[in-house]
Amino acid sequence: MKFCAEIQYDRGYDEQNNPVEGYWVHSDVCFNCGPNTDITKTLTDEHRRILHECLDEWLNNSNGTGAFWCGDPSYFVGWGG
Repeated sequence: MKFCAEIQYDRGYDEQNNPVEGYWVHSDVCFNCGPNTDITKTLTDEHRRILHECLDEWLNNSNGTGAFWCGDPSYFVGWGG
């Protein structure tokens, strides 16, 4: 298995907790990505836990901004928006 995954959202405040728009949090949390990957590699419980924690982070902090997603980026190619 391999897939891309990402979390991104507008945090809404800076390091000193001052309100500010456009202060983005972003992390790539892909699994087994890259040109020479072994697609038979199994998703570990640890990586699964990380993905669930990232989803919880996005739900708790994003206020609906940005995105949390996992999958094949080519799936969305050609979608209008």
